Amino acid sequence: MSEGPLWSTDLGAPLHIDTDADPGLWGYLHLDIDRKNFKEWLDLHLTGLAALQEIELTRKLRRFHKSFYEQMIVTLRDKLEADEAFIYHPVPLTYMPLVMHATRVHCEAHDTASCEGFTAFTVPHPEIPEWQQRTGSIPFSSPHLGTDGIRVTRSYPADSTIMMTSVTYHWHTPPGVPDVCLRGHHDDPELIAAAMEAMDDFARTLRLPGTVH
Repeated sequence: MSEGPLWSTDLGAPLHIDTDADPGLWGYLHLDIDRKNFKEWLDLHLTGLAALQEIELTRKLRRFHKSFYEQMIVTLRDKLEADEAFIYHPVPLTYMPLVMHATRVHCEAHDTASCEGFTAFTVPHPEIPEWQQRTGSIPFSSPHLGTDGIRVTRSYPADSTIMMTSVTYHWHTPPGVPDVCLRGHHDDPELIAAAMEAMDDFARTLRLPGTVH
């Protein structure tokens, strides 16, 4: 992993979405990584967080996080085609990690109201009864991505016992510049509520490399 600001230049490939977020709060999750480097990264990641949180890194915790990140990387890379992914470090190791993934969205709409990606997140999930969903949205501006932004929060049942909470940020940009979407979800609504300010601050750091700010 890189030292200093949160860069992903150590991937050896050009960035899709960039940030200079505090590396003490946010870590970079490599979506293109081989098994050897994944094992080394995971060991450093878990050892560092366990030391900061002053907890014992048990075999059970190691197995839990290894399985979680292996599945997460495959899902983000192959199914969701995420450009970059980031881990919120303050989440205790005994909880499911909070991972935010950022994706460029190619939208040539000339106004926000016509941007399908911008409005889609406010529409109830078609496979879940509306009465089981709670959705709220607020305007969300960015110093890098513009004022045509939105933050959508949604709570919905993952199964009969777990209520998931998702947070989605979307910025509609001028034609010719990709929109940016940042998303994450967690099975602990209280954790999401406690992390919301940090997620908002992080969202404001995102930018597209090579664009004029």
